[in-house]
Amino acid sequence: RRVDWRDEETFARQRAQDESLFPFMAKEEEVSLINGDEAPAPGLVARVRRMLSGENAILMFYLIGVVVIGTTNRVTFKIMQYSTVNYSYFDSQITTFFYVPINFAVIFIKIYWTKGITDEMRRYPKKKFLIMGFLDSLQGFLIVVGGTYVPGIMQNLLLQGAVPVTMLFSILIMRPRGCDHCRSVRALLNSKGVSFKEESASDKCDDQCACRVTVNGVDVDTTNLGALLDSMQGANRNVVLYTSAKTWGAHLKNFYGPHQYVGALIILAGLVTSVYPDLASSGGGSLKYDVIFFTATIPTALSGVYKEMAFRDAGDMDVWYLNGWVALFQFIIGLSYAPLAAYTSGLPISQIPQNLSHGFQCWLFGTNFVNLPGCEIAFKACASGAAGVMCCDSCNGRYSLISAVPAFWAMAMYMAANITYNVFLVLVIKHGSAALMYVASTLVLPLGSLMFTVPAFLGANTGTFGRYNGAGLGLVLAGLIVYRFIGMITNRNRQVDPSRVPIMSMNISEPIFVERNDDKREFRPKTRVEIRRNYYTRLGMGPNDMNRALANA
Repeated sequence: RRVDWRDEETFARQRAQDESLFPFMAKEEEVSLINGDEAPAPGLVARVRRMLSGENAILMFYLIGVVVIGTTNRVTFKIMQYSTVNYSYFDSQITTFFYVPINFAVIFIKIYWTKGITDEMRRYPKKKFLIMGFLDSLQGFLIVVGGTYVPGIMQNLLLQGAVPVTMLFSILIMRPRGCDHCRSVRALLNSKGVSFKEESASDKCDDQCACRVTVNGVDVDTTNLGALLDSMQGANRNVVLYTSAKTWGAHLKNFYGPHQYVGALIILAGLVTSVYPDLASSGGGSLKYDVIFFTATIPTALSGVYKEMAFRDAGDMDVWYLNGWVALFQFIIGLSYAPLAAYTSGLPISQIPQNLSHGFQCWLFGTNFVNLPGCEIAFKACASGAAGVMCCDSCNGRYSLISAVPAFWAMAMYMAANITYNVFLVLVIKHGSAALMYVASTLVLPLGSLMFTVPAFLGANTGTFGRYNGAGLGLVLAGLIVYRFIGMITNRNRQVDPSRVPIMSMNISEPIFVERNDDKREFRPKTRVEIRRNYYTRLGMGPNDMNRALANA
């Protein structure tokens, strides 16, 4: 690739874009000027050798790990559900509980040995972790309970619904409405019967919670605005209120890029295509459980948006400290979901404690409690209800048509894969960039769907690609590519911020990025009025005298 070195600004912008997206390209373009020409580009062998050496080799290892372990994470989750088919509520609680001692053990080490968790992090309000725990507990419950009777291929697709749902909630919740001070100034102007013009000009504000008022083109002190307006009764008053609030039109235009809206619509089209036919016959499972599983994207989206808002001005937050407290609250709140568990599993609520006890014995000791005559049938038959019997327990792997993997080892494989997957995601972002993490995690979608069709992994529960599942997978994958990568390719002038680290939640769901086109406030030098106001303040001048002085300046 040849770069026009004569346009220094274009070259610098192009190079910064490449390096922020793909760090291993940082040293690839060594340009030397010899008589006005470029030095010859290194050969293919040299480039490959450079990419696979030193830190680049480590990064490549992490990327491959994300793809392989991410695929394993999805497959082992479904294997765990087959092995504990009648104890989904237990699965939801025990998988959450495991994270509590794991995270707090790391937290203890980081506080007392490495000092990796600062006092500022420890002072962070725990009530915010409580809210996150509530949303994540509801998400985990719906995914585990709803996913029991949803085939793995369909699970793989429905999880991607979190992208458009997150977009929807972030648009609805995160529209700038102006700070409390802006709203109070607006109310004051209305109460005085003042005709004023309001402009959405966040670049004219010093920060998100600041506003400016000009009277006849002069900035005035908003703390004494009422008295100033009273003193100008009958005079010509051209009042303009500048706020950080945005109209819906401006918000929709700037918050996401056009390619992201198009990508989200393609993803939705893929999901509709997948569930359109008769779900039971096309491999989609029961519509009831498909809906329950998909509704998990709502708390997923709300959790992502809330974390984005909660940590916006919080500074650094250690991922282990965050997930430790969230997992603790998630487990405690999950105990209150017993009535929901009873409803979704068709059990009386009085039997939920016994169901939890049986689930524990199924997992730890491999004890089968459901051994009804005639239940030794394939999972697809008993799960659909066509056979009129419950699915047998296969906690010890006895009934291979249900699960050939004992419950203890199935859960151990899933927990190991899930924890390792989250760690590798963090390492890719730390040593590479969020863009690289997107590339690797996007590959998990088709590979995961493919693995669900391999008998060596799922045995009798191996899935098949129907026409609609295949078309749905193609559309969802295309939507993800458009949503995540088109903007990086076409919008070359926009700088990518590689330091923006996603909030990682260690559970069944993928980390959700609240992606948007943030309006970057450019540096604005202080106006003469602001300089004079600061000077008058240092002199001890009161608001009335200051406003008169500014008006006469």
